[in-house]
Amino acid sequence: MVGAVKETAFKNGRRVKNRARGGRPPKALGDVLEALFYRLRNAGPWRDLPRELGPWETIYGWYQRLARCGVWFRVLAVLTRKVRGKVRLIDGTHMAAHQCAANPRRDAGPQATGRTRGGRNTKLMVLTDQRGRAVALKLIPGQAYEGSHVLELLDKRRGLLVVGDKGFDSDVLRLRLQSAGHKSCFPGKRNRRKKIRLSKRLYRLRYRVENFFCRIKRWACIATRRDKLAAHFLSAIQFAAIIDWLQKG
Repeated sequence: MVGAVKETAFKNGRRVKNRARGGRPPKALGDVLEALFYRLRNAGPWRDLPRELGPWETIYGWYQRLARCGVWFRVLAVLTRKVRGKVRLIDGTHMAAHQCAANPRRDAGPQATGRTRGGRNTKLMVLTDQRGRAVALKLIPGQAYEGSHVLELLDKRRGLLVVGDKGFDSDVLRLRLQSAGHKSCFPGKRNRRKKIRLSKRLYRLRYRVENFFCRIKRWACIATRRDKLAAHFLSAIQFAAIIDWLQKG
């Protein structure tokens, strides 16, 4: 996957200088990325990584540093520069929290873990382009209302056309989008008194954001959350979104 840049060496997620003798041999960056790809696919504990991939402490240290530095966020931002058009598809999906991630030391709210009828889980909100490629990602607690976080996902561009399902049917949300210079395409609920007019042609594109969730949840590390910290879990999702971008082109 990453054939790549093996001249730079890392140990426990930090750059190290070449040493003539002594100490553990440094780990090549390409090998670290291969290990992260393996863990994304299999979602096992870090201690269960195959020995062929190297010491798990080194891989986990590099995984932490990537999350803290926001490397995958910046890579994804570079890819989204290719997006053309003003149509944006938005939706959210639940991700069950594993036992390993369901007991943070402090309040679970800042770590985007909430309680619902299905137990502890996290909700991933995603904004995609017209082709279903991720443009912006955000983690919120499982019981949170998705409509309150729509504006946070939109960039500084004006005149975007946001397409979503009935869960975003809110007059307040429509007014906020309009005041920000955007348009909305959300169908009205059955109990709505005032009917909403929308473009059926644009609404038919909404299935592509659902397809994005289907593709990204094929990765076992994403389908079930195992990271206690939201920053680490979001970093893994961004890594998977980058792979999805490269596959779709």
